[in-house]
Amino acid sequence: MHSFVRATAAMTFVLLLAGGLVTSTDSGLAVPDWPLSYGTLMPPMVGGIRYEHTHRLIAGLVALLIAILAAWLWRRERRRWVRRLGAAAVGAVLTQAALGGLTVLLVLPAPISIAHACLGPLVFCLTVLLAQVTSPGWASRRPPLDDGRAGMTAVWTTAAFIAQLVLGAVLRHTGGALTLHLIGAAAVILMTGRLLQRTRRDPAIFRGTLALALGVIGQLLLGVLAWRWREQVLVTTAHQALGALLVAGSAALTVRLMTPQLMAWLGRWRRQAADYLALTKPRLTFLALLAVLAGFLMGSSRPLEWGRLLLTLLGAALVGGGGNALNQWWEREADALMRRTNRRPLPAGRLRPGQALAFGLAAAAGGVLLLALAVHALAALLGVVTLISYVALYTPMKRVTPLCTLIGAVPGALPPVIGWAAARGALALEAWVLFAMLFLWQLPHFLAIAWVHREDYARAGFRMLPVVDPEGLSTARQMVLYGSALLPISLLPTLLGAAGEVYFAGAAAVGVWFVGMTVAAARRRSEALAGRLFLASIGYLPVVLGLMVLDRTPI
Repeated sequence: MHSFVRATAAMTFVLLLAGGLVTSTDSGLAVPDWPLSYGTLMPPMVGGIRYEHTHRLIAGLVALLIAILAAWLWRRERRRWVRRLGAAAVGAVLTQAALGGLTVLLVLPAPISIAHACLGPLVFCLTVLLAQVTSPGWASRRPPLDDGRAGMTAVWTTAAFIAQLVLGAVLRHTGGALTLHLIGAAAVILMTGRLLQRTRRDPAIFRGTLALALGVIGQLLLGVLAWRWREQVLVTTAHQALGALLVAGSAALTVRLMTPQLMAWLGRWRRQAADYLALTKPRLTFLALLAVLAGFLMGSSRPLEWGRLLLTLLGAALVGGGGNALNQWWEREADALMRRTNRRPLPAGRLRPGQALAFGLAAAAGGVLLLALAVHALAALLGVVTLISYVALYTPMKRVTPLCTLIGAVPGALPPVIGWAAARGALALEAWVLFAMLFLWQLPHFLAIAWVHREDYARAGFRMLPVVDPEGLSTARQMVLYGSALLPISLLPTLLGAAGEVYFAGAAAVGVWFVGMTVAAARRRSEALAGRLFLASIGYLPVVLGLMVLDRTPI
């Protein structure tokens, strides 16, 4: 395994060299399509095509090697954190491939090109770390003679190298940030010198630090030459490649010095990251993103704008996740009283209220800004309406009136409208039909789960309809009413010419089944049948939206 990891790391470094040649020769758009090259697996290898297509071939090989390595680690490696390191390498290399494709499809946008330039060396860094921790003598190595200060210095040195890597990518792709890049070079020199001083008592570690310091000197010389002779392909490529080696070398030293502390820190970070993710209500956010995707695809002309779609989904995810975090911050005391929510991060005490508030505000504001600056102002405005109606109206109204369910259905019905607005920059009747479908769908969905957990809601002081209607007669009538109204509304996309006959037949069949589920739940008013209706509602939405998108009528 160790030999295979070393070979994978070496091939990843070759990929970095190939990528550096693409950048240094301005061959990034020599092949204008992706993933094929001029529609074929092997175009004529002339001019810039030679560099770009060779880079793609090596990238495919590296992705395959890393995937094999991750599978091998998952089957044979006992250390869970090493298996996760392999999985991280797979995720990173797939993300790198996607960024590479976007740089071509979107004609070298600076942010994506910079991200692509930064992630490549970090993929290489992961393979180097895997080679380090799978070496035969790793477990038996003597612990370094460190009082803790050298390890923290190594952490800050690695951070300085990564920051310098980012600044170098910005300089290379925009021509700016030269002053910051020079300041970063000074910080790297200072931190490397400090690391030399603090590792001098341990000869084995000191030799690695000395090699790192010599690499920094060489990198400075190459940087001067690369700036002086920008047209010299080999010099600029060598400067990029040595930078990647320095990042990997510094990270390897850090892991050697800080393995126990890093494992403890990573464990805490993983648990806290899971808690922050829980604040976003990921399953609810995922359903909302499906609706955004459906709205965008229904509102799109062809060819599809992939870059705009990805930015829309990211912005919507931030808005939705931020709104859910703010909802949990507001209801933290009530959540502590309910069995279904008392293990959430805030009532369980794993996160402080200030942390959740800051996270929610930052995510929501970031999502609105992203939609406004990178997608369309109308989509951002709808995102703001979603946040206000969900956090400022629906959340406090849950303690006041059963009508809160109708208010809460408004922000839940806006995601497909946001997607449509992002794609078209304007709204049409079809977008409001999508809104009506989501609005009506949510009411049986909400009422079913509220019936199952009505005792919990009562304990928390929420005046949901099943709480104030203990016999369930009004709840049952409304489930059937809204479920029945959803059926004809769901057929309107075909009648308006937005979807075809296949969608009409599928939506009718699924709609009749869904109405039958509401009738069954209303007739017996049992928790078991309400739970089944809730699960049916979760299945109904992706099926109907998927059929609509697959059978949509091109605009």
